Amino acid sequence: MYTVTFEVKEPAEKEKMAAWIHEELKEELSVSGHRRDPLTITVVEVTKLFDWVKIHRLKKHHQNCIIFPLIEPSMLKTSPLALEMKLQTMLVKPVKKHTFIKSIKKVLTSAANESAIITNYGDMTKTYKQGNSELLPFQEAFLRRLLRAEVKSEEELFAARPYFPDHSVPNTVCFIQGFIHNQPRETAVNAPMLIQAAFKDAFSAIGVLPSFLAYKKHLLMLIQVPHGYTSFQHFQDGEETFLRAAEALKEKHGIHLFTGVGSICREPLMLSHSYREARKARRTPHYNRLSLRYYEEITKNPLITSCTKYIAENCQHDLTTRQVANQINISVPYFCRLFKKETGRSFVEYVTFVRLQRAVWMLRHSDKTIEQIADELGFNTPNYFSSTFKKYVGITPSEYRMTDEILFV
Repeated sequence: MYTVTFEVKEPAEKEKMAAWIHEELKEELSVSGHRRDPLTITVVEVTKLFDWVKIHRLKKHHQNCIIFPLIEPSMLKTSPLALEMKLQTMLVKPVKKHTFIKSIKKVLTSAANESAIITNYGDMTKTYKQGNSELLPFQEAFLRRLLRAEVKSEEELFAARPYFPDHSVPNTVCFIQGFIHNQPRETAVNAPMLIQAAFKDAFSAIGVLPSFLAYKKHLLMLIQVPHGYTSFQHFQDGEETFLRAAEALKEKHGIHLFTGVGSICREPLMLSHSYREARKARRTPHYNRLSLRYYEEITKNPLITSCTKYIAENCQHDLTTRQVANQINISVPYFCRLFKKETGRSFVEYVTFVRLQRAVWMLRHSDKTIEQIADELGFNTPNYFSSTFKKYVGITPSEYRMTDEILFV
């Protein structure tokens, strides 16, 4: 027999739910005034944000405890935290008898069959809609779990489909970062909304409905590339739509975006792989286009991978093709041909871009002068550094220092 405990302030509320258990489930459950092992079902009232912290601690210290958050209507906007914490269901005050008993019975069934323990998405959706709210917060909470590889079963994935406008789960991740150049402070504040609106409108026009997840220094755009394409770069309408929207943001608002794109995951449960790939692509020197980099274009050749790692670790020193070719014991002519084939860049171009990546970080995060940065990274003169920087980035180092990095949350 399982025990049920209540962390509810109002005695009448607690007594009402205890009476329902006695009437309907007295053979399976007993009501206790305190938590006990083995398995306990606990109803925790949520009237303030700190109550979610209490639930998190309770879940951490009592892993076998099944928790029912009992949410005040004014706190309904925080209810996606139930999904983040992998709670199976939730209740909203004033709770009705049939809803309460139904939720308890589902938990008892799940407890008897461990493989059946999945979040009750359907009931959560209905509960959340009681507040006439959109499902966007729940969609975001589910996607974050999906990207962390916390969603383990196709059953759970299927149950979450109502969170998506067209009931389709994304299969590709775009990792977006950027800065704002020569625009008023208000544009920097509104940049995340401008970016999401631009891509949402552009992709909706071709029948693709993107989802967005905002982190501090990057934005994820998740889309479902139509069946039949093996890469986002082969989805010509999608790539052209992305580039048009990015160019419009640059022209209208001075927003410069740089994006890494992961490969298509035909198994939705593997979306976390596309996320990792997109992040790596964003941070890797580009093969063809600076603003849009694909994971598929990153060399998988172990010899060249060894060379690119060596270049990244020694880019501030003088590097020659012979020096790097010697790292993998091949001739210089063969190394040059192979390197260009695998990276899309000549050796000199690649080294220059790696140095510029380091320069971007130093301009943003250090107080060193442009002359000091140029000297430290191996550029012959500050003027050569500035002209090379402008060639790739589009603005000079001093102008870049005056830009605002886009913070998405």
